[in-house]
Amino acid sequence: MGIKAFFAFLGLFALCAPGLGDVVINEFELSPPDNGTVWVELYNTGDQAVNLTGWTVNIVDTPWQGLIPLTGSIDAKGFVAFDGQDRWVTTGNGTIFLYNEAGVEMDKTPQQSDMSHTDFTYGRLPDGHKTDTRADFAFMMASKGRSNSAGGVKA
Repeated sequence: MGIKAFFAFLGLFALCAPGLGDVVINEFELSPPDNGTVWVELYNTGDQAVNLTGWTVNIVDTPWQGLIPLTGSIDAKGFVAFDGQDRWVTTGNGTIFLYNEAGVEMDKTPQQSDMSHTDFTYGRLPDGHKTDTRADFAFMMASKGRSNSAGGVKA
């Protein structure tokens, strides 16, 4: 009877899993050109929209931190970008954390450095690729709010 319950659980999980959203940090700009604003793009790898109200993004470059409160929702397989504050002056370094409304860490980037002040950013290739390694991100032409495959990878 235990094996039947196990397979029933697996079947239920398989039916429910496609609807779960997995929101990840997909791209970010730490060193914008022309004194622009830092920003973070999220991507929903799931099959249903996710309400982001109450979620936060925290850019950390110790001792500096920049907190971006999130609102709205992100569509299934959708992209949404959030800007930091105009007055933020960053060093072009940072680790970015994504927290849900309960304060649970949903994603984290490796520390990256960008002193270029260009339209190049760090982005996941392909979109949503998450192995929790530095290799998830490439230095690429910015594609804020859309698929990273639209940008060019810097050699």
